[in-house]
Amino acid sequence: MAEDTSLEDFLDAGDESEDEGESGTSAEDNTTETESDAPDTEASTDAVDPAVTTYAWSPDGAACAECGEVVERRWTQDGHLVCGACKSW
Repeated sequence: MAEDTSLEDFLDAGDESEDEGESGTSAEDNTTETESDAPDTEASTDAVDPAVTTYAWSPDGAACAECGEVVERRWTQDGHLVCGACKSW
């Protein structure tokens, strides 16, 4: 069995010198403000809707909200979890 290849094997030795400026330091070292310190004006002005589920799986089964049949897989329809037979696709 062959040995695993290290990620360093894919690096080019010339990559380090390409990012260096005139002073010999990398361009990333010259930043005065980190990403976490930067004001996030776009995110603060736009409200994000929370994620909602569209499908539920219950290993022991659960009742369909429409017909009452106990099934493992149910989909969201009008705010309720229904079986595949009751789901209007």
